[in-house]
Amino acid sequence: MDHYLFASKIKDMTLLYIEDDSEIQNYLAEFLERYTSSLHLAQSAEKGKELYKKFKPNIILLDINLPGKSGIDFARELREDDKNTRIVISTAYTDKDFLLTAIELELTRYLVKPVTSIDLMEALSKAADEYSPPNISVNIDLGEGFTYHTVRKVLLQANKVVTLRRKEMQLLDFFISHSKRTIPYEELQYKVWTESSMTKDAIRAQIRNLRKKTHPQLIKNITAIGYKLFDGKNI
Repeated sequence: MDHYLFASKIKDMTLLYIEDDSEIQNYLAEFLERYTSSLHLAQSAEKGKELYKKFKPNIILLDINLPGKSGIDFARELREDDKNTRIVISTAYTDKDFLLTAIELELTRYLVKPVTSIDLMEALSKAADEYSPPNISVNIDLGEGFTYHTVRKVLLQANKVVTLRRKEMQLLDFFISHSKRTIPYEELQYKVWTESSMTKDAIRAQIRNLRKKTHPQLIKNITAIGYKLFDGKNI
C-alpha cells in the first residue's frame, strides 16, 4: 500500500490501540506515530474503556487476548451503544466461530499475528474508509441552493433532482463521504476509478462537469495535492 495514501487517510483520525504485550504494542505504536498524532495506548480492556470514553476514537486496534476482560467482550459491550467506531482485532485464531463473531460485531478486519506493517496499513485504511461521523444529517448543504440527500443518494436544487452521470455521482458521493479533508489525486484514482486507470486530466474533466451542474466553488483545488469539497453546513 502507498504510504502517502495511507497517511492521508488516518492523519486526522483518533486511534486507540489496546494490547497487553508491551513489546508488540511498542513496535506497532512506533510505526503508527509516523502517520497520526492522535494515538492512545492501553494494555487492558478496563484502561481501554477509560480512554475510549475520554478520547472517542474513530478506530480501535484491539488484541483478542487481554487480561481480565477479553477483546471480544470489550467489542461486544462497545457495540451495544456504538455502531460507528471501526474495530480491527488482532488474533491468533482463524476458526469459523471467530469469523462469525467478527461478522456479528461488525469488525472491519481481523489480523492474524504476527501482524506486519503492510497488514496493519491495509486494515486501518479500510477502517478509515468505513468510518463516518455519527449523527450525520440526511441533507448536506453544498451551497448556492444545492443539497445532497445521503440516503436517497441524489443531488437536489430547490428540491428538484439534478441529473448526474454515474461517475459524476460516484465522485460527488466520495467527496461528501470525506468532506473534512483534502483528497489527493492518487486517492481518487484508487477509490473512484477502481475498474480502470484514470489520468489527472480525466479527473479534472469530471470535476469541471460537476461544477457546471452545480457551482464553481463546489470542489476547491488544493494546489499540488488534490481537491476538497465546499465547506458547507449540514441542514
